Amino acid sequence: MARYKDPIVTEVLGKQLHPGEQLQHWAYGVRQPSMGLIILLVLLAVLPGLIAVALLTKEYVVGLTSHRLLILRVKGGKAAVQEITEYNRAQLPPSKTSTGGLFTHITINDPQRPFYAKFHRMGMANNRQHAMAIAAALPQAQQAA
Repeated sequence: MARYKDPIVTEVLGKQLHPGEQLQHWAYGVRQPSMGLIILLVLLAVLPGLIAVALLTKEYVVGLTSHRLLILRVKGGKAAVQEITEYNRAQLPPSKTSTGGLFTHITINDPQRPFYAKFHRMGMANNRQHAMAIAAALPQAQQAA
């Protein structure tokens, strides 16, 4: 199940660090197409549908540093960076997080740079612990009464 190993992830995140900044937690997550689209694609043609789902799935490496939250959209075996989003830890937008038996879900409610991904407990070694630590560091959105 593990897509990336810790050395690859810490190396790609390490390249984004500012002098004096320290990487504290990191996790690998994905954002897949909606379940309805996945079912439709697979029902239309199993193998091409599964290939389409794989192509539509976005992979992310998220790092929590001493100063920032880094979100890198990555691709390929060496985690080539496709897109970088960063947030200052002192100014993180509200977020919604949840942890279940298999996944930790993280949603950042930023109007300019929204983010959602799910982090499988077996995505990497210690992926669950790191994803939960990242989720715990995010300010939670207020629940409507």
